[in-house]
Amino acid sequence: MNDMIYPADAGAEVYLLTVLGTPKGGAPEKAFELHNATAGSPGGVAAAKSLGDLSHNVFVPAAAETRLLFLDSWNSPAGLGQFFADKGTQEGAGMLWDDYQATLWMPAEGFGNYVLPAPSGKALGAVGLLRVGVSSFDAAKEAFHADAAAKINAARLHGQLGHTMWVPVPMPGSTPAVEVLAVDQWIDVDSMNAWYEQATYELVSPAFTGAPETSAWKPGGTEWVEW
Repeated sequence: MNDMIYPADAGAEVYLLTVLGTPKGGAPEKAFELHNATAGSPGGVAAAKSLGDLSHNVFVPAAAETRLLFLDSWNSPAGLGQFFADKGTQEGAGMLWDDYQATLWMPAEGFGNYVLPAPSGKALGAVGLLRVGVSSFDAAKEAFHADAAAKINAARLHGQLGHTMWVPVPMPGSTPAVEVLAVDQWIDVDSMNAWYEQATYELVSPAFTGAPETSAWKPGGTEWVEW
């Protein structure tokens, strides 16, 4: 029986925390020791879980670059705020990162989200991100839903496991950016790259306010502490 007391706002709604940055030394595949001694330390893991961190996964670049990506699922925005305000968390981040950006996202309802089962013997092997400013959330919803409807069958044939859309969580005292994040999950890097080489943005680009930021990732592997 779990007798841990969680934050009062911890519920069934799941939020996505993206942490994207350059680790110390600029070699993301080799940063697992620093990660496991800071974010992945037993005390750090226990503290995060107690505040609503349901999962923590590490991704390294699928192409040549120096950044590292964490994707965390949280069910308590208040707990997340408490976690990042903690002095120990801040000191650990200073040990791990040269620079990083952490953003909390909530599901973008009606944008054409889907998650599909992996075939037997297959598992998540790659992740593609797209982050872009949009003219309005309503315009983006219509555009991304149409894009998902047009592509879902063909994307599945290329090995897609999921396509989820996210918008920033409003934080007290600040106005969230009018932007969206798309997280695509794939069986392997080659299938993902083959899809993106021929995919187009004509249905969604009218809602963009600038060029999208895209990146490609693969799971860090068993050397990294995850949960």
